[in-house]
Amino acid sequence: MAPTHIFHPLANPGPAERHDNGLALTALFRESGPGTTILLLPATTYPLYSTVDFIHPRTTLATLGYPEFQTGQQAVLETRSEKEAGAINMYNKAETSLKRVHLRGCRGWGRGVPTDEEKEKWKKEGRLGWIEGGGAMVWMGGPDSHDSLVEGERANAERRANSPSSPTDCFGSELLHSAQGCRLEDPRGWTAVHLCDWALRAKLLNNIVGPCGQEAPAGPWADGLSVAGKDSVVSGNTIIDATDGAIVVFCAPGSTVSDNTIIARTRDLLGAINMVDDFPYNRDFSNTRVVGNTIRTEGAYIRLAIGCGPTCWSPWQTFHQINYGGYVQNNYLGPGRMGYGVALSGTKDWTVLGNVVLPDTKFIGDVAKASGNAPPCPFLVQWEDRERTINSDLQDGFLHGEAVYLIGIEDGASKFYKFEGGQVRLDAEGVSAMGEGGIVVKGGRLELQPGGELVIRKTTEGHEHEGKVGHGAVLWSSGAPSSPHHDPVLSFDLDGVFSVRGEGGHGDVVWNPTSYLQTHLDRLASLPPLKTKPAPAAPADPNVPDPNKWASHPSFVLRGHQPFLQVRTKDDYVLFSTSYEYETTENWSMQDGKWIAVAPPHLRGVQPSSDAASASEGTCTGPPTIPPRPEQTSPAHGHHPFRAFVKDLASNLVQGTHPGSNSDLHPGGRPAIPPRPDATTLTRPDGPVKPLFLFLNPVTAQLTLHSSFSPAHPEPDHIHWVAPQNPVEGGVDMCWVGFQYDGNLVICEYAKRGEDVSVPWASGTNADKMVLRGHGDPNGPALELLDKQGKMVWTSRS
Repeated sequence: MAPTHIFHPLANPGPAERHDNGLALTALFRESGPGTTILLLPATTYPLYSTVDFIHPRTTLATLGYPEFQTGQQAVLETRSEKEAGAINMYNKAETSLKRVHLRGCRGWGRGVPTDEEKEKWKKEGRLGWIEGGGAMVWMGGPDSHDSLVEGERANAERRANSPSSPTDCFGSELLHSAQGCRLEDPRGWTAVHLCDWALRAKLLNNIVGPCGQEAPAGPWADGLSVAGKDSVVSGNTIIDATDGAIVVFCAPGSTVSDNTIIARTRDLLGAINMVDDFPYNRDFSNTRVVGNTIRTEGAYIRLAIGCGPTCWSPWQTFHQINYGGYVQNNYLGPGRMGYGVALSGTKDWTVLGNVVLPDTKFIGDVAKASGNAPPCPFLVQWEDRERTINSDLQDGFLHGEAVYLIGIEDGASKFYKFEGGQVRLDAEGVSAMGEGGIVVKGGRLELQPGGELVIRKTTEGHEHEGKVGHGAVLWSSGAPSSPHHDPVLSFDLDGVFSVRGEGGHGDVVWNPTSYLQTHLDRLASLPPLKTKPAPAAPADPNVPDPNKWASHPSFVLRGHQPFLQVRTKDDYVLFSTSYEYETTENWSMQDGKWIAVAPPHLRGVQPSSDAASASEGTCTGPPTIPPRPEQTSPAHGHHPFRAFVKDLASNLVQGTHPGSNSDLHPGGRPAIPPRPDATTLTRPDGPVKPLFLFLNPVTAQLTLHSSFSPAHPEPDHIHWVAPQNPVEGGVDMCWVGFQYDGNLVICEYAKRGEDVSVPWASGTNADKMVLRGHGDPNGPALELLDKQGKMVWTSRS
């Protein structure tokens, strides 16, 4: 018969051999042989100064009587070593078990990293901190391991009803009754449990795990359960306040992760369930099933709920390969705040079905450190032409978009979101792919009124996600439609059409600020480009993705300040903006061949007066009163020596103008200026909508303000202004225009790349703002430069 021992804690515990409970337990396992069970005294603490090693197979460590955690009777093993984070080592031993034991890692640092003074103080209090290079608190698995167990049986309803009161803990009573096994708390290394490579049929059942580590970006963060075992089961566990991955599924073919509850309560979490690693089974996730888990937040934030594929977690590298064969089914997301729900990037033959977003779940986050990605959403899959998501079986509701290094998102509202075609749908109840409550950015919330009016309301910075639809001052409005429309929907489709339509998005168009440009875009498409640039060279390494093969997409940018809305084509031309004002601090620039369409004022929407904006609710019904034309000042206003600042250029610029002048740069004299179209009559909403384009010619290096049929093919009869007056001689390799930090509008060009940069034209001003004025604007159409007081210091009309 296999021996069973009751182990009493040693007197005067310490690191010395005769006083170390860890060494004593290891010796008892060694002496007793295979099949040994060691029972610890209930409600008793055992300080460990070394790891408890399970020397033989079929051995068990448990608390006498196998008490459930909520009884407060489990034995407590505390790691006190200064060099070792491990408490239990079952590595490479078959049929070993850890049951109904409370493991306390004693890191004790809380949410963030303490100061050096705090570290020293807390050590004296038993809060021993992180161990650099520290391993798992529980080691198990390995190539010779099978059927190992860390568990506790789930309590039935009768036992739950009759159980005594719970011990004091950070866990609510609901969770104490849902997971009855081991308590794995505050590991001092990188994970609470590591089920190591090549393990077979291991089980992690009904345990309570956390907190684990300090949250990113400071860290050091830690996993809850790290699993690399084949045909294994991770079920019924509750993980609270892990900071790296709550459950990390390394390649674990045939394994099931089910019925676990993951909560971010006081510490932000990078990933709830990660299926992103490609070892030890060489990318094989065949029949790895993530099923029926619940992932939510209760005050903290989760960056990525379920990540599938390596590039969800990190940027693509040449060593990355595509994982295959996983299943993600019938999981529950929410309630709470998350960045992304289920995301795929770097997968093949992957199935995602039946997952549910619960009410009161919001997908928000600051994308500043990963701004190329799609904005927060519940279901995201990488664009197909990236060839990183192959043969996916996906449920409805997935958005296609960039999905690389998604854990770069951070808690809080973003300064802006850049949506690509197909990523926006917002209804009048405030429901979008981001959840309920409108689409929120820092300082503002995009809403759709029941009648079809699009508005942006002011939000309290730092508390944007707490606002409600219909509350807050109106910062901007598209203007109330002439008649209300039933069930309006805002959408931005794959073709780049940005519009509000009635009848659930299938009815009449309520608002579309770019529809007047369609004939001009058709004309552009029918004409050859003025200049064709050679395609960039493909990467020399065939394993490196070639972005030149990737399709580009139209985009819509949302901000909480002007310009509130901006729509761009797939080639990054500006189709629409609610504002065409650029401060010097923005360092605005435009490359050759690019153009901007300047919408007339009635399409740009309106900003209520300060009095109107102070109201908490309301609509805006039309354009504001046209202000009086400001007094035009001399171009030499604020005259000073020309400061030729050109960002990222060499200092030896070739200066071609006199400061403050619009004179010809060449000795041949000024050519005839083409006739200017009549701009004295303001365009009204009920009149014809005239286009206005700002275009930088890639052949002549001329900046042109025009109203031609094609935005990239200026016609003499439709040119309002051009600079320089004559094309640049000798050919242009590359040119660009920039409104520099010193308030000077400058055109720069290379005759041959690698040679000196020349400046064929500059405004010679010290302005603070550049303004594009369209048809219907006072003084429009024109390009103007203004000083801090809003007075004009230069205009294209002079």
